[in-house]
Order: sequence, then structure tokens, then C-alpha cells
Amino acid sequence: MAKSLSPDWDAQLRQIRRAQFQPAKQIRTWLERLELAPPATHRQRHTAPSEAGPTELPGNWQSLNLGLTPLPGELVPQLSYRLYIPSGAKGALPVVVMLHGCQQTPEALAAGTRMNALAEREGFMVAYPQQPLRRSVHRCWQWFDLAAGQGGREAQALALLIDELATRPDVRIGEIYLAGLSAGAAMAALVALRYPDKVAAVGLHSGVVIGAADSPRAGLRAMHEGSAIEPALLLDAAGVTPGGPAMPAIVLHGMADEAVHPINGRLLTQQFLAYNGLGGSLGGQIESANDAPLGKDGEVREARFGRWNRDLVRLVEVGGLGHAWSGGDATVPYHSSIGPDASWLIWQFLRQHKRAA
Repeated sequence: MAKSLSPDWDAQLRQIRRAQFQPAKQIRTWLERLELAPPATHRQRHTAPSEAGPTELPGNWQSLNLGLTPLPGELVPQLSYRLYIPSGAKGALPVVVMLHGCQQTPEALAAGTRMNALAEREGFMVAYPQQPLRRSVHRCWQWFDLAAGQGGREAQALALLIDELATRPDVRIGEIYLAGLSAGAAMAALVALRYPDKVAAVGLHSGVVIGAADSPRAGLRAMHEGSAIEPALLLDAAGVTPGGPAMPAIVLHGMADEAVHPINGRLLTQQFLAYNGLGGSLGGQIESANDAPLGKDGEVREARFGRWNRDLVRLVEVGGLGHAWSGGDATVPYHSSIGPDASWLIWQFLRQHKRAA
């Protein structure tokens, strides 16, 4: 059985939840070092939430369960997930595995991102694993605790889900992708870099630098401050070994994010640059993308990094966007109409990359 959180840990997890509504601490030393313009001071606003379910679509919206071999003391573990298969699907299709954030469900993420509608148009499948309440009462993926029975177990379970999807005759083995929002983005980064042979590319929205936390308290600090440790050095702490198969990544972050400081978007970008052997510094390349403050809501700044005229790592910063999915359904919490359609940007990037079967 997964061990219960201590009262102190549970209180710290509640802090992580509340952090989505608290101002983020300004990290002046990092801002100066990375020349990051301070985020806008206004809060992201949402309209009243609607029922968090995907719009009725003609495809097949399934509820499935993946049985897991129990660890010592673990009782009948399983990972439940939703799977969207577009109508008229013929032959094998790509699949995007989407990881929700804290206080979210697969249905809410599907509705807010409109990813199923995009899958229907573009012809790919979408899988939405759900963090069980027995592991986290706030449904947070435990990216901040990589112990074998906690976040490390969750990363392993997600890797096993990818293996399960790869056995399906209607899935293209070399086109299995990962994407996530907030805690889901941090966990997606961990899974992609720990199991790079299973994932063709990854999309990270409002994620947190990995390897900087080993407890809920440290996770909260990383959310608000990033890390003063060189991002590339944190890969080892996250259990990541550079030099494996390349891992293409697109990183998106709102510059008015008061829950996960925008510095995290750049730190994650640096980690993927280091992993892919492109250097660990954004350097002059980000300056060439115009590092002036983003003045208007929805204004975008991009930086692209790669080799042989092919993007391997891409950073997208969105002015005026808070802790929310860019260009999503603003009636669903943690999604905003501000900014470009993140689902489309992520899919455009992912589909360019394939993993050798």
C-alpha cells in the first residue's frame, strides 16, 4: 500500500494547492542572471467554471485501467485513464499522453485544452492518466518526491502505460508523445528524460524545473523561486542520465504566472538543452528572440534551438498569461483564452519528431 502522507506533508501539499492563488516571489538574482523581464503584476482571471467535460465529439471516449504489479506492501495498484480515439480512424495512429495538474481530472484537462477536438481533426489518439486520490488527495503528481514508492513509482507507472499503449495495433510505436500542465508538466519532463526510449517528444506547459525538490516544502519553493543551482546539474538529482536518445521538447509558460514562477520555463528549457547536448545556457539565442518585456496580453516571445535546421528545443513565453493553459477554454479552471492555442503549438511540434521503433 502506498504510505500515507504525514500531517506535515499533507499541510505542505495544501500549500502547493493554495500557491496557485498567491503572488510568486520575485527572484532578482535569477532575473538579472537570465535577463528575464519581470512578469505582469495582475492576476489571471477565469470566468465561472462550466462542467469540466469534453464537448461531445464523434470519436470513441473510453475509460480504461492498467493493472500494475504491486510493490511490497502495495495493494492491487492500478492506473486509470481516459482514451480518445478519433472517428473514422484507419490503421495505426500517433498518441499524445496528457498529464493533468493538481485539482484536475482527465475530463477537465480534455475540456480545457480542447485536445480531443484537435485529435479528431488531425487524426491522433489522446490518453489521459489520472492520479489516484489514494496517492494524493489533491491529485498532484508527486514530481517533488522521487522515492521509489512515491513520485518514482508514478513515473514508472506512466512508463508502463506507454508500454501498454505501444502494444495496441492502432498505435504507432514511434509516435508516442507526452504533454502536461503544471504538476503534470513536471512529471512529464521526468518520465520523458528517465525513459527517453519510450517517448518521441514532450510538451510542457507551466512546468517546474526538475531535480530541485525532494519534499512538498521544497517543491513549493521551486514553484515560487526556481533554483539557484545550475539547471544541468539538477538532472542527476532527478535520476536523469544525459547522453541517451535525444528528447525534443517544447516549453510554454505564462509571464504573469503567480503559482509557478516564469523562471521555471527557462530553467526547464536549459535542462533539455543540456540533456540534448546543445549547451546548458540560453545565451545570445534568447536575446536574438527579443528579450524586451512582453507588453500586451497574449504577446508571444519564442526561442528555438536545434541542429541541422530542425528544432529540438523550443521555448514559448506568453505575455499576460497566468497559471493557465494558453488559448484554452477559459470556463474551465487553469485554462485561459489569452495567448496562442497551446494544444495546436504542442501538436505542431510533437508531430515533427519520431522515435525509432
